[in-house]
Amino acid sequence: MSYYGALGTAVQGISAQAIAIGHISDNVANATTNGYKQVKTSFADLVTNKVLGASAVLDNNRNMGVTASADFANRQQGQIISHNSFTSIAVDGNGFIPVAKPTGFDRETGEPTGFEDTVYYTRLGDFRLDNSNRLVNSAGYYLMSAEVGGTTISPFELDDEAIAAVATTTVDYRVNLPANASTGSTFSNGIAVIDSESNDRNFQLVWEKTGNNAWELTINTSGGTPDSFGPINVTFNNGLLNTMTTTDPNLTVTTTGDATVSLSTDFGSGAQAIALNLGEFNGTFDSGSTTGLTQYGGNVSALTNVNIDQNGLKGGEFTYVTFGEDGSIIYNYENGRSQVGSQLLLANFPEPDRLDRVDGTVFLQSSRSGEVVLGNPGDSDNEAGIGVIRAGALEQSTVDVAEQMSRLIVAQQAYSMNGQVISAADSMLSRAIDMKR
Repeated sequence: MSYYGALGTAVQGISAQAIAIGHISDNVANATTNGYKQVKTSFADLVTNKVLGASAVLDNNRNMGVTASADFANRQQGQIISHNSFTSIAVDGNGFIPVAKPTGFDRETGEPTGFEDTVYYTRLGDFRLDNSNRLVNSAGYYLMSAEVGGTTISPFELDDEAIAAVATTTVDYRVNLPANASTGSTFSNGIAVIDSESNDRNFQLVWEKTGNNAWELTINTSGGTPDSFGPINVTFNNGLLNTMTTTDPNLTVTTTGDATVSLSTDFGSGAQAIALNLGEFNGTFDSGSTTGLTQYGGNVSALTNVNIDQNGLKGGEFTYVTFGEDGSIIYNYENGRSQVGSQLLLANFPEPDRLDRVDGTVFLQSSRSGEVVLGNPGDSDNEAGIGVIRAGALEQSTVDVAEQMSRLIVAQQAYSMNGQVISAADSMLSRAIDMKR
């Protein structure tokens, strides 16, 4: 290698180490940037095809410098930490969160006026709900999601309408009537059912003992039309429900199999059909069942073994949104109810380290990354090779500051030594020129 070759190689070395220091600088600057993936530097030697001399030693000395390139570690997992926000999420495992970039904002409302057609991908999940009912992260990118069961993603927009009431249609009822109660004794259970306008309505079951193993059941629906049903004549055999009959034309009573009393009443918002499920005729006692009538000796002053369950649900105003590990976007309401409003799909690539990086800790699909594959987080089939969502959490930067300091020292020393090579080659070249003179 000539003086000029040594000078050129050393200059390349300085340039390569400068690139490495630039990567280190970027890493250190983003050591606390959530979702940031560190950049490493990959060095490779350059080989010339020209032989500089006939010497066997020179013939084998073909190394003519070095080149440096960025080695992106996009698939490296950062530490996941808890975050005090319902809408913050972290990806545990492979995958990226699809996000959209707005094309502009309304001056008065501050809401996005539209979004680019390009889909961006990020691991920065510090989303918050803005005044347009969309989830946006600190870099200004908006979450994209799909309809429940769908595969086409678009910018997510929350529906904050109140959840409607679900009127009660069935009541499961289990109770033990005291066999040793005296004739004429009465007992009652009050059940709060829900009408179609989210109001609590009273549904009262009144039991009166009419004889040995015989009872009458009256159903009161205070405020309804009709407001009373029955009586229903009920008999027991060896403690188990035996027969059930009525002459009330407003009731439908089954007489075999499962014991059911069906009625319809109007609480002011239209006819509401309710089925009272009472268990089996001549069945066997099952302590785990939600239905069943029995008559065994016991407390003569109260009903025992009572279990009441009705399927009505009150309506309620929207309060906040959360995420499930499977990517479900869950709407929560003031009455304690919740429902899935949308589905977050994670994106993966054959070569995620080959994604293009852009500002805002986001990535773009490139020709080297391969085509995007979308999938449900935590999917048991895991065809997309993606992880799960951790709600109320954030993924930290993958930068280790101590490691970056070690790399910086090495890069500084290599940079300095390449400078020494330039000085030495320059000095030798000057001496050779002086010798010729």
